[in-house]
Amino acid sequence: MSLQEIYYVAEMIVGIAVIVSIVFVAVELRQNTYMLRKSQSDQRRLHFNWLYEANCTDPEFRAWHRRLDADWDKLDEDERYRGLNLGMRSLRLYLDEVTDYFDGQLSKSEWRILQRNMEMAARKPNIQLAYSVIKPAYSEKVQSWFENLDSTVDSFLANAVKTPTDQT
Repeated sequence: MSLQEIYYVAEMIVGIAVIVSIVFVAVELRQNTYMLRKSQSDQRRLHFNWLYEANCTDPEFRAWHRRLDADWDKLDEDERYRGLNLGMRSLRLYLDEVTDYFDGQLSKSEWRILQRNMEMAARKPNIQLAYSVIKPAYSEKVQSWFENLDSTVDSFLANAVKTPTDQT
């Protein structure tokens, strides 16, 4: 085999190696993107699992959390401050994910879940107060999207869990 033929064989091997390495990088990038999305989803679930667990296991927190929705105007300054902080904790997570969606980093199924959660959250007085505080941190596109949600305050959660005798 001549030196010229060896050169051509080596060039083909290098070409194949480059293609294999590009495929490998593409696969790794896809896996990393999946893991990032999964991590964000897990973070959201952890937050809400914490909230649901606190409502299930802590009677004082549960009573206060229910009053956030039903009796916002009757809460004292400390309770409203707690509500503001809980609202900021929740809303930042939501709005960060809305930003991710607009950047193409959220799946359609995650978006549907987020949208429904946001529709419910936007009605809560503590979320509205939190939004007024953190609004400047988000793009006009995110602000416009949030502000177009129905934020009519009603005690939807408090009314949903009332017994028939409570509603009379």
